[in-house]
Amino acid sequence: GGVAYAHIHVGFEVILYIVEGKVRHEFGPGLKQVIENEAGDFIYIKPGVPHEVFNMSDTEPVVAFVARSSADEWDNIIPYDRNQSK
Repeated sequence: GGVAYAHIHVGFEVILYIVEGKVRHEFGPGLKQVIENEAGDFIYIKPGVPHEVFNMSDTEPVVAFVARSSADEWDNIIPYDRNQSK
């Protein structure tokens, strides 16, 4: 499946509602915390939390509604190196 490589949202929140599919989120310092979400789940991502998201299927897409607290979010997403220490 696809992956949204490790990154951080600077100064804005994100809420996702999974409509179809299953994802695995690795998050927090070093991306050491893991949670799986599937259709019907809400996901809340606080500003400044490093995270990486994986589609758990090689054949099925993930469909989600996404709400962000900032209209200029693409200017405020920075890459995150899972090996950096915090």
